[in-house]
Formats: sequence, structure tokens, C-alpha cells
Amino acid sequence: MKKRKTLLLPLARQFTVILILFTLCTVCITIYSTFGYSRLQTSFLNNSLESYSAQLAKSTREAYESYENICYSIAYSQVVQNYLMSENRGKSYENYRQLENQLSNTALLNPYIIDIAVYGQDSTFASLCGSASNYEEFSRSLSDSRFPYRSAGVATVNRTLCHVLAMPIYSLGTGESRYLGILFLAIDVNNLLGNSLKSDENDYDPRILFTDASGQLIYGEPQLYDALCREEDRSDVFQIQETSDNPVTYAVTGYSIPGIEHTLYVLIDKSQITRQVARISGRQLLVMCAITFLALLFLFLLYRPLIRSLKQLTDFMNTISSGDRRAMKEGAVIHQGLIGSKEISEISTAFNDMLIETEKLNHTIFDTYTRMYELENNNRKTEIAFLRSQINPHFLYNTLTMICGLAAEGMDDKIISVTGALSRIFRYSIKGSDMVTLEEEMSIVRSYLMIQKERFEDRFTVRYEFSEDSHDCLIPKMVIQPLVENAIVHGLEKSLEPGELLIGAGRNPEHGYLAIWIFDTGVGMPESRLTELRESIHRSVYNKTGDASADLEDLNSQNHESIGILNVNSRMVLYYGTDYTLLIDSEEGVGTNIQIRVPYRLKSDTNARAAQNTNSKGENHVPGNCD
Repeated sequence: MKKRKTLLLPLARQFTVILILFTLCTVCITIYSTFGYSRLQTSFLNNSLESYSAQLAKSTREAYESYENICYSIAYSQVVQNYLMSENRGKSYENYRQLENQLSNTALLNPYIIDIAVYGQDSTFASLCGSASNYEEFSRSLSDSRFPYRSAGVATVNRTLCHVLAMPIYSLGTGESRYLGILFLAIDVNNLLGNSLKSDENDYDPRILFTDASGQLIYGEPQLYDALCREEDRSDVFQIQETSDNPVTYAVTGYSIPGIEHTLYVLIDKSQITRQVARISGRQLLVMCAITFLALLFLFLLYRPLIRSLKQLTDFMNTISSGDRRAMKEGAVIHQGLIGSKEISEISTAFNDMLIETEKLNHTIFDTYTRMYELENNNRKTEIAFLRSQINPHFLYNTLTMICGLAAEGMDDKIISVTGALSRIFRYSIKGSDMVTLEEEMSIVRSYLMIQKERFEDRFTVRYEFSEDSHDCLIPKMVIQPLVENAIVHGLEKSLEPGELLIGAGRNPEHGYLAIWIFDTGVGMPESRLTELRESIHRSVYNKTGDASADLEDLNSQNHESIGILNVNSRMVLYYGTDYTLLIDSEEGVGTNIQIRVPYRLKSDTNARAAQNTNSKGENHVPGNCD
């Protein structure tokens, strides 16, 4: 399964990203909700204004219907009939008093009635507060007595601009009805339309235009009416320039008033709706911004100490990683401020406890490792010394037997040579450094071969192949002689034909090791024997118990004929590890080839590194510093 790549970001940057995303989401939600609320508010205001306009038109219709009923009730009352038809002067005054009383009582029925006037055909006139001159012009314009209840026009009555309604008065009776005069009803249209549905809940101010059947403006602003009249198609929306820099757009709705054939126009200033919605939406946006700011401030106050505390803890960990043991002893001290995190405090305490336990464990591990290292080093030195001190008793027995034979024949010179070579071999094996140069090792091998040549005479020949850069390479002591002995005893000695022993060494610069090989043209070994020997070599490497005596006993019990090979292989592993072991290849009737590989290290390089380490230790040592 492919491992996912992790994007690592500092906590402060993550917090910044969270704040930005939170702010963006809040702003988007606020804007979206504000626009949604704006649309809802606009729809609500439009519906409210439409309802307002419809109710205004309804109330106006109902008002004028009531005025029509009032006109009928007065025009055809017995009091008015008596007044207009009376021919007796004395009786006329009494009828006038009754008429005046009726008109006064009728005017109380509606607060917008300013005056009620009766204008007779014979210039008889009676009214509440107006004069005959207020109605003379209307009387002349209504000379046709066949007109219905209608609007006469606009006039100023009792210092009030009034809408004058007119109705003809006819005589009542069984005979032919005759025309008696006109009833005039003066209405305070400004208060009628201005106070209609007036409420403190309305923050908007619709404009009202009221016109008669001929298109004459009865109520409203002439400028608005002129602008409305200029609209050829009478669009529902039109614009007017109230000031030089303030064009106002109006939505207009017209309502017909039946009975008098008047038209009521309700004009709604759309900019008022826009301002109203903008004001409400602005308040909402301001509240949302305030809430967002407080939320961000609260998050900042909570997370800033957390980030600061984590940075302090991280800096302390980096200080510990840099090797400052004094800081480890002092422990982590986190300053969280007024608002802190309980988890950070617990982490800091746990980390300090961990440092204390780690210090204790370090001392324990160091002491244990030191004892184990000393024990292993002693064990390794013991095993190496024991392996190196092993000398084949058959070699000693045969050499001593050969010396006795030479003494019997009186060959003193050869006895001296053989004895000297044998003493050199013994002295070399028990004294000196564990690591020697290849040239020093080969001098002992030549001494050993000189003894064997004296014993076997011309049974085999020896040939050497060494590269120039191999003589000064360091190798473990006594690793070539046991292999040469094994080649002579188990290879050349058992062969009936004269054989050859090839000893050589060469450097492999690509892999950095020195290869040493011993090849004999002896009897070789069958495949089964070669497999068994390789398994023994493998077991001698990977089945160690750590006990030198037990490992040596197990080594001796594995294969007595190849003890020299196993001995050398075990020492190679002890010196260099499992990367440098012994390789063996053999073919029955052809011969056996054994190769060992050691790291290519020159004696001069080793001496230089030792001197450098000695100087370095001397420079870095500070007396009295326990750390």
C-alpha cells in the first residue's frame, strides 16, 4: 500500500488558515443571509405598500360612497324640500333654521366635511360656513340640471382647500318632479387622504395623487402629476428629477373611484424601500461582523497561548536534542500566561518526568552496556587467543619425529634449521600484536612450509602470487598458516601425484578489500563433503552462544578434519563481523581453493588514525567535567 504524503504545517499557520477560512465562511454566510433577508424585506415592503395602496383606495371609495349617501339623504330630506319650495317668507326663516340644524347635525357625521351648502335655482342659498360666492362658479358650470352625483372641482372654503361634490335637487311628490337647485358638499381632501391609514409603524411615505374625471388634479404635488402625465405609456415605473443630483424612481398604482369617476394614484418611492432595506441589512451585517470579531478575538485569546506554549516546548526539545544536558536537568518550564491549557501543562509535566526517567535509564543502560562490553571484550579476547594458540598436534608430532630422524642420520644443519623454524612459529603465535602485515604473516608461513618441504621432500611445489600493494595490508595473526596446513594435510598429502600449492593475494579496489587465496592441486573433496563443510562454516558464524568455552567446544565437535578452516573462519567473524568470512570451493580430483577477504587497511594509515585520535582526545578532554 502506497504511503500517503503528509503535508506538515506549523500550528500557527494552521491556526491562521482556520481563522481566514472561518472569516471567509462567516462573511459569505453573512452576505448571503443579508441578501436573502434583503430580498425578503423588499418583497415584504412591496407587499405592504401594495396592501397599503389597496386599503387607501378602498377607504377613499368608501368615504366617497358615504358622501354620496349623505348627499342623497340631505338633498331629498323634507327639510331641504320645504326650504327650497317655500314661498312664505315667515315660513322660509323657520325652514332655514331647520335646514341649518340638519346641516350641522349631518356635518358631525364625518370629520372631513367642511361645509354643506344648498344653492337654490332662485338664488336661495344656505350653508354652514361658506358664502354663495364659493359656489357661484360651480353653479354656472352645472347649468345642465340632468347631471348625476359628481365632483364640481376644488375651492377654498373657510380657508381650507376643499374638494366640492355636487348633486342636483329635485322636488318630491306625486306630480311632475321639478329641478330645485344644487347640493354642495365641501370635503377637506388634504386631511382625508393625508390621514388615511396613517400609522407610526410605516417608515415610508407614499405619495398620493387624486384626479377627477377630466384629469384635473384635486390632491397631490403638481410636479409629480406633470411627470406622470408625461409618461406616454403610463408605465408602472417612472423617474423624476426632484433635484439636480437626486433622480427618484416611483412605482405607481392607479385605482378608479366609482360613482364620481375619479382616479387615485399611489406613488411609492422605490429609493425609500432601498434605503429601508439597506438600513436593516446594514444593521444585520454590523451585528454579524461584531459577532465574528468577538468570536475571532476569543479564538485568538485561546489559541495564542497554546501556540506560544507549544513553541516553548519545541524550543526546549531542540535544546535537549542539541546536547544541552544542563537544560535536561533543569526541565521544561512553560509560561502560559493568564489563560492556559491544561493539556499543555500535563504534557510539560509528563515530559519532565520522562526526562528524569530517561536520565535514570541512561545511567542504568550505560553501566549495563559497560559491563557487557567488558565481558564481551574479554570473552572475545579469550576466544581469539585460544583459537590462535591451537597448534595441530599432528604437526608437532610429525616435526619432532622428523627431527629425531635427522639426528639419527647426523644432519645437524637441517636439525638447526627445522628447530629454528619451529621456534619462530611458536614465538610468533603467542607474542606480539593481534594484527600483523601480510608480509609478516607470510614469513611464518614460509618457515612452516620449509619444515613441510623437509618432511615431504619433492611431493609438492610452492608458488607465490602477491600484488605490490598487498604486502603492507594488515590481517589477523595466524590465519594463513592453518589454511596452508589444511591444504597440505588433507589435499596434497593424500594425493599420489606430485602437487602444487599456490598462495596469493590481491586488492579489490572496487569493493575495498584484500583477497588472500590458498589453492592446492590435491585430492579435492566430493560435493557432499563440500556441502557439509560449508554448513559447518555457517553454523560457526550464526550459532554462537556468547560463551567462549562453549563455542570452542562446539567448534571442536563439528568437524575434526576441518578444525583449521573453522578456526580461521571464527576468528575472521570475531575481527570483522559476518561481512568478512571464509569462502571455499573444491572439486574431487582437481583440488581445493580457499579464499579469505579482509578490509584493505595499511599499517601506515592505522598508525596515522591512532595518532589523530590521541590528539583529539587530548584536545577535547576537560579535567573535572563530569558531563
